[in-house]
Amino acid sequence: MSSKKNQAYNFSLHGVGAFVTCNGLEEFQKVLERDFFAEVAAECGFNPRKQKTDIVLNIHCNFGLTESLHHFNTGNWGGFSPEDDTIGGSQFDEAFQNLCEANNNAVDIAELSIHFKDTSLIVSRVQDYSIPEELGSIIFKISEHFVYFTKGLTEMPYEIFVPVFEDTDQGMIEVEGNRAQYYDFWGLYFEDNLNHNVLVYDLKTKELQQEDFFLLD
Repeated sequence: MSSKKNQAYNFSLHGVGAFVTCNGLEEFQKVLERDFFAEVAAECGFNPRKQKTDIVLNIHCNFGLTESLHHFNTGNWGGFSPEDDTIGGSQFDEAFQNLCEANNNAVDIAELSIHFKDTSLIVSRVQDYSIPEELGSIIFKISEHFVYFTKGLTEMPYEIFVPVFEDTDQGMIEVEGNRAQYYDFWGLYFEDNLNHNVLVYDLKTKELQQEDFFLLD
């Protein structure tokens, strides 16, 4: 794996042109603010390669990750169903479909960040519509693996990147991956006394590895 930290989505670096407006975005944000108990900021930029409007969402929650996962698992946070670990049929999915219809299906979520009081979860797109369709399952996996990536509940990473990728071709990675890669490796940033401690979490082995990684641009 090879190191590259992506602190914030930059439209100019992702082949996206000028900032644009998006029909129905305010209504979509209101749904997310209600379901996530959060403040939601959004930016839109036209992606000439995809001929779509890319949206970057920042969801700011006034509570910690543990509290959000408790409410998620009882079906009271994010608009997801507690009976299923996928987003299909969720209020999030319904709101996003309404947004798509208002824009002739020419919009997508390029990056979504949920900022808690103790950490931030940053999810990058790997395929068209992968974030709205996989977000519920990703949060379910966060809950399922929480004890492992927090080092036995002893340390909370201050950033969680989903997904990260192996460097398999001399520093080059594909522009897009596949959705299964959301559940292979995550990038974690921990604080120590002097430096940022960068670790890779392997979901299959439930182990933390001292390795560098790529984030998908």
